[in-house]
Amino acid sequence: MPTYGPMKPNASSTAGRAQANQPAAPPPPERVENARAMTPPARWEVVARPFGYLLVAVVWAALFAATLALPLLLPFGLRSDNPDYATSGFFDNMDLFVGILFGLFALVFLVPLFGYLFIALPLATGPLMVLSLTYVVRSLRPAYRTTRLSATGWSRESLGPITLYPVALSLIPQRATRWSQFWLGAALMGWRPSRGLLYAAAPCGLGYFLTVGWTMWPVHAPAPLTAWWIVTAVFAVATVILVVRDARLRYGLRRPATTAAAAS
Repeated sequence: MPTYGPMKPNASSTAGRAQANQPAAPPPPERVENARAMTPPARWEVVARPFGYLLVAVVWAALFAATLALPLLLPFGLRSDNPDYATSGFFDNMDLFVGILFGLFALVFLVPLFGYLFIALPLATGPLMVLSLTYVVRSLRPAYRTTRLSATGWSRESLGPITLYPVALSLIPQRATRWSQFWLGAALMGWRPSRGLLYAAAPCGLGYFLTVGWTMWPVHAPAPLTAWWIVTAVFAVATVILVVRDARLRYGLRRPATTAAAAS
């Protein structure tokens, strides 16, 4: 039995004339980008793109450096030129009830917020810097002269400014290799929030506040200093383990199940 597509109104009818007068809907961004990606670059693009990608790499390198310097803002803001100032004096003069409220506020809001920023922002900037430098190298190789190097995709699952349209994700490699896929996956971890990365933010933020606390207190005795260094290292290792675990779960890099496990 033959199938037919949707019926169109008669062109001479009122509905047909109204439909003919309506402007054609613009193609979605994905279609425009995919059509452009299938066409070879122009000669001027081949000449100019090494400089363009290098400029993009410089911008992302500056943003990456800023995200790495972000954890230093709080200790710098608490620093004082008064030699008699110490963080311990600040807490000694604090009311007990105010101290409990501040501790709860820091534990519930500041710890996960700072922890997530310290993880997601470097992941959202550093890998894009590496990808830009990768395209600089590829743009100088004859094997990539007739192909485009990167593309732009759109996603509604990404963090970005509040708009009516999906957020653009640039520097997506056109020719996938293990190197480019690794850095693209790392960048998407920063741009697309996940539950696993939020879990990793907890030990990161808590370890950060504890480290700032014992360094600004300050702690000088060898025994407590060693203990605090161990605590800081434990939180750092826990953060790395949780980030790697989230990457494995997100991109299907889990170890294959053994025969015995599969049989059970």
